[in-house]
Amino acid sequence: MARYHTPRSYWRLLLPLLFVAVYLGGGCTKWRTGLERWVDKTFGSATPREQYAWGKPFAAATMARWDTAFVRSTRDTLLVELPHEELIVPDTNVLYTANAWDFYLPPGRQLRISAGGSGPLFGELYTTEGEQLLVWDTLSPSLSYETGAPAGQNLRFVLQTAPHADSSYRLQMITVPALLFPVAGKDETAIRSFWGASRDGGQRRHEGNDIFADRGTPLLAVAQGRVSRVRNGGLGGKTVWLRDGERGLSYYYAHLDSQLVRAGEYVERGDTVGLVGNTGNARTTPPHLHFGIYARGARDPYPYLQGEDPPPTPPAEYPGRRTEVPLRGNHYLRIAPQREAANVIRQLAGGEPLIDLGVTGRYHRVRTGRGELGYANFD
Repeated sequence: MARYHTPRSYWRLLLPLLFVAVYLGGGCTKWRTGLERWVDKTFGSATPREQYAWGKPFAAATMARWDTAFVRSTRDTLLVELPHEELIVPDTNVLYTANAWDFYLPPGRQLRISAGGSGPLFGELYTTEGEQLLVWDTLSPSLSYETGAPAGQNLRFVLQTAPHADSSYRLQMITVPALLFPVAGKDETAIRSFWGASRDGGQRRHEGNDIFADRGTPLLAVAQGRVSRVRNGGLGGKTVWLRDGERGLSYYYAHLDSQLVRAGEYVERGDTVGLVGNTGNARTTPPHLHFGIYARGARDPYPYLQGEDPPPTPPAEYPGRRTEVPLRGNHYLRIAPQREAANVIRQLAGGEPLIDLGVTGRYHRVRTGRGELGYANFD
């Protein structure tokens, strides 16, 4: 039976084609911009911050300054070390709604960033070169990220409130181990021989960590993957190799008492792959696991196994109460909240006006009358 199309259904078919024709033909700037935004919203390439701005919740002049604040924050960054916690208060100036933090993420660590506060918070993670990596959902302001760079990665996190926000927010950035600890019931305190230790009278270096435990203690798959090799002989004695396709890494379990998997078998994180022993060249030592990580050469396993970061130092006081530099003492504006001389931007003058934007530990995030951004300690 022939299908009848109403005039409305014809428009549904022709409207997308009309948009494409306008876009390809150059069109007017307003139409073209509108089409780009429609595509971004429809197919999900727009960030929550961009979608919020397109909704025009405030006057055009306010939103223009809000967008400028974001761009400026990516060039006006401060340096912090993980773990880090900072309490930020809103300022009436829309240009101060965005803040950025530069930091180093070591290999083998999973970064976790979260923030708590009322009102929308727009969080975006970048490399320090400006490549966008992740954005978070404003309904659940948190994200997790793990770098694949063997030497770690320098990152930048940008967080922006809505214009005229009236409540503070608390930012926390910590790291946790990327892998499950390979010996059941143990943690990094059971590691007694570390990466780089001398072996065979200095003829070679230790390419792994030795984790000591009772004979027969279960050995766990540190990640989901495929068992690539199961062997018996040589320095490692009874060994298991596990291939992690997601990370492009191979994990080496040596000196096992028993191997409980077969080559080609797929395992889940936490599955038992063998039992602790002292086979191979470990016959004269107490039972332990030699654990190694390989990807075009050996890597130090310790960062991958070290426990969760200790809680970051909480803010010592509530921000927003300082309006000028104290008259007594020597106070310095710094690029990072540490006392090292290399972090000093300049010495602040007593009585110099400032805007107190946040606090981390005993350091205040301040904007000076000259427009400089930095951390200052007023103890």
